[in-house]
Amino acid sequence: MSIIDGMNAATIAMTAQAQRMNVIAGNVANMDTVASSPEEAHKARLIQFETIYHGEAQTIAATDVTNSTMPHRPIFDPANPLANEDGYVFGSNVNREEQMVDLMSAQQSYEANALVAKTLKNLAITTIKSIKSNQ
Repeated sequence: MSIIDGMNAATIAMTAQAQRMNVIAGNVANMDTVASSPEEAHKARLIQFETIYHGEAQTIAATDVTNSTMPHRPIFDPANPLANEDGYVFGSNVNREEQMVDLMSAQQSYEANALVAKTLKNLAITTIKSIKSNQ
C-alpha cells in the first residue's frame, strides 16, 4: 500500500464519518417534533456504509441515507392542534440514547482516521528528508 493510497482512504473514511455526524445532528434536532399521524412524523435517518478499496487500501464510504422503520410513539395531547380525533399526536422515532452512542462512535472513528492520515503524512515527510540527506 502506498502512502498516498492510505491518506486517500483515511480521507474518504473521515468524509463518511462527517456525513454520519451530520445525519445524527439532524435526527437530534428533529427528535421532539410531533405530527398528526405516524406517516407524517419525523423518521430517524440512518446512514449506510460500504467497504471499498482505494488502491490497495481498504476503507468505508457513505453510500445512502435511509429512514428508520421503528414505530413512532403516540403521545396523548388532546390540546395540541395537531392531535387526531382520539387526542393523539405522534413523535419522531428517534432514540436519544442510540443517537448519542452513534455520535460517540462516529467521533472516535473520525479521530482514528485523522490520526492515520497524520501518521502517514509524518512518514512521508521523514522519508523525503531521509532521501534528501542521502543525496
